[in-house]
Amino acid sequence: MQRHALKRHYNLPHSLNTLRVFEAAARYLSFTHAATELNVTQSAVSRQIRQLEDNLGFALFNRLHRALELTSEGQELSMLLSRQFGELNRAIYQLAPSLQGELKIKVETSLAARWLAPRLHKFRKLHPNLQVNLTLAWFQAGVNINLDSGGYDIALFGEKYPDSRYANNSLRCEYMAPIYHPALCENQQVLTVAQAIDKVRIHPTQDRSDWQHWLSSTGNSDQSLDKGITFNSLDLAIIAATAGEGVAMMDLMLVLDELENTRLLLPERVHITQSPWQYYYYVAPEANATDDINAFIAWLYEEFSQDQRRLFKLASENGWNIPKVSNSQ
Repeated sequence: MQRHALKRHYNLPHSLNTLRVFEAAARYLSFTHAATELNVTQSAVSRQIRQLEDNLGFALFNRLHRALELTSEGQELSMLLSRQFGELNRAIYQLAPSLQGELKIKVETSLAARWLAPRLHKFRKLHPNLQVNLTLAWFQAGVNINLDSGGYDIALFGEKYPDSRYANNSLRCEYMAPIYHPALCENQQVLTVAQAIDKVRIHPTQDRSDWQHWLSSTGNSDQSLDKGITFNSLDLAIIAATAGEGVAMMDLMLVLDELENTRLLLPERVHITQSPWQYYYYVAPEANATDDINAFIAWLYEEFSQDQRRLFKLASENGWNIPKVSNSQ
């Protein structure tokens, strides 16, 4: 008589894809951001989460007004899946045949769009036989980039409180100041700091911490944050400022071209401050393209150094006050 194998893993949901969807939604605490990562619709994510909750027999999220929070069961399952998916990803990456001459880069979205993508051709010109694979890593306040997901050689991202894995891998700091479009000028005169502060304030982060830090660091008496437009992306803040919607607090290294051709301006005799945030790189433990990674890191440092010199030149020409001592590299 044929012996039937015992059924194993009987507590798992019918569709394991629902676990992948849940892991992404739990990491972002957002169905919308999870949908973007997974390249599906927001409604598809919501439907898969409902299906998973029905299969498991317990809720994974508390659905608040315009927000999500994990239940205690959801938190436990999220931590387990994040760890197990990370280990599985790394194992597959190591088992798969390595592609010669390929560099996989995971990069924070704003840095990719505003800085890396427009100049990546310069790196590829130096290394014409190297295939570059660029993947976006979505980031928002309070949600760290998942460095354990695997599938990349080097990650680039901003961080305020670096952990020991990459604390010594600083690439550059942020130089912060308010920027605005010339359309906001009165009688074609550059705005004073007081005039700029009095305009609509564009916040690039939902916690509005960039404006708060700059106002406090420069000793401005008006530190109110109850007026303005709030985004969760530097890109959107730059677009709004370029459209003349108001004055945005911005990392100047991301808008150097606009400052040099005066499509964007800084207030008269403005004080530029260094943000507590810095950009870091992290090399994945399983990465084996050591020479290519080292070449890319060296290129990053050189490009950032050139940008810093451009910014300091602009500051000297325009009378902007800027910290003389840069972060060490």
